[in-house]
Amino acid sequence: MSDLIKHFRHNERGATATEYAMLIVFVALAIAVGANILGTGISSLFSTIGADISSFTPTLPPLP
Repeated sequence: MSDLIKHFRHNERGATATEYAMLIVFVALAIAVGANILGTGISSLFSTIGADISSFTPTLPPLP
């Protein structure tokens, strides 16, 4: 029984897997937050461009 406890005590494979899982979760969270911020910025940009285009009145040059 003592050998089995020593084996689990020195085995770090589970800890490494947990560290990788946490790293993947943090990367996915950063991507999600970044996409949300980028999406909001792009939406605001297109709204501004749309408002500018709709208020634009073209003028024709005089005929010669």
